[in-house]
Amino acid sequence: MDHTMLPVRRGPRPTTTGREIPHDQLDQFSPPAIRDALLAAAERLDGVFLGPSQVSEPASIALRLRRPSGPWEAFLHPSRDEFGHVHRAGFLHLTVPDSWVAPLIEAGWAEPHPISRRPEWPDTIIMLYAPRDETELEIVAEVLRVSHRHATGASSDSTPSNTAAKETATMRAIAFADHGSAPEPHDLPIPTPAAGEVLVEVATSSVNGFDFGVLGGHLQGVYEYEFPVVLGKDFAGRVTALGAGVSDFAVGDRVFGVVMRPTLGQGGFAQYLAVPASIGVGLIPDTLDDDTAGALGLAATAALNAVDAVAPKPGETVLISGATGGVGTIAVQLAAARGATVIATARPGDESEHALRLGAAHAVDFAALQAGVRDVAPNGVDGALHLAGDGAAVSSLLVEGGRFASTMHFAPQRPDIVATAVMADPDRATLELLASEAAAGRLKLTVTSYPLAEFGKAFADFGGGTVGKLGVRI
Repeated sequence: MDHTMLPVRRGPRPTTTGREIPHDQLDQFSPPAIRDALLAAAERLDGVFLGPSQVSEPASIALRLRRPSGPWEAFLHPSRDEFGHVHRAGFLHLTVPDSWVAPLIEAGWAEPHPISRRPEWPDTIIMLYAPRDETELEIVAEVLRVSHRHATGASSDSTPSNTAAKETATMRAIAFADHGSAPEPHDLPIPTPAAGEVLVEVATSSVNGFDFGVLGGHLQGVYEYEFPVVLGKDFAGRVTALGAGVSDFAVGDRVFGVVMRPTLGQGGFAQYLAVPASIGVGLIPDTLDDDTAGALGLAATAALNAVDAVAPKPGETVLISGATGGVGTIAVQLAAARGATVIATARPGDESEHALRLGAAHAVDFAALQAGVRDVAPNGVDGALHLAGDGAAVSSLLVEGGRFASTMHFAPQRPDIVATAVMADPDRATLELLASEAAAGRLKLTVTSYPLAEFGKAFADFGGGTVGKLGVRI
């Protein structure tokens, strides 16, 4: 968005009081969902926290950068305390760079705040009109980001175009610089969405075995590594920009999914991520939280694809090896929901009890797999999901004509069974089906969340074995 070529706001300007206090917008308000999306966009800005305004009506939500020890400072250069606020109607009072003031007013998006006429106040305080739909929200959210950069001193008065700003603005990410390097925090350029892509401001991600494959260099020859490589195959967040030709999503949409880029470079352990809109992205139901959404994509898709490959019929017995991990906990529920008798591998104690609560009929210790399975299925099992452990041992327990699915790409040496190597296929319909099941409570996922700064602990805990998923809050 070039501030010198802003689109003209449609329709007449809203009616305002014209007074310093209260300086209110009297019509053309934001619908609740649009205002909520605006506040969410504000809260995701680096260092910003929300609270009651100290310089406006109590119902206004302040955009703050710090908690001052002395008197509040608002709309100054830089605006260190309350650099803006959002009224109940959805309009904003902000300080913007001087070069933005006239273009915003001339294009019908704003008017000067009356208090800016006072000599002790800067003349860059504006009243930005309430966005009425998603198209207007995109413009207003960008002005909000410009105001934030201005308040933090991160941009000059000659604010660049949106594309240039994205090239120079940076984000925090967990990445590794070369093969053999350890992952560590990096400040990287915020990506710009290419044609057909959406830019997502990431709220959460999760740890997957895929991350260890990437980090260990095991995917060389499969993917091109574009260093520094950001880890994180899952993501959940909100769309902040659209590449050319994208019409299925809108700025402000809550989305989640699986990073399906053709190269390894961008990942979910970053504040921003550009992903193809055509694959690996779905909408998050209103009632589903970010922690669950950010851990759902890869594990749930792999689980569904694996269960589909085995296709259990009611009354058949299915062995799930690796039943307590992210994929396994979901696979247990999906197979049980189809009427299968599920035998889950789990350590005795809490893990076994967890598997049974999810719908497994039996829990067996993998250390005594053969004896444990034969005790409850003397003739063998009809289907087996190999999500972890010894694939040969798992496949040996199948009856003749049994079905075997492996997310580990193990190929059993048994010509009398049907074997499938499972590669997760996160199309939008699959993702949104799984999200709706989770939102309705029919699909349960245990998520233990870590802040981004503790990504190392999350990786170590994953390597030690976990129940459910380990999430990362960005």
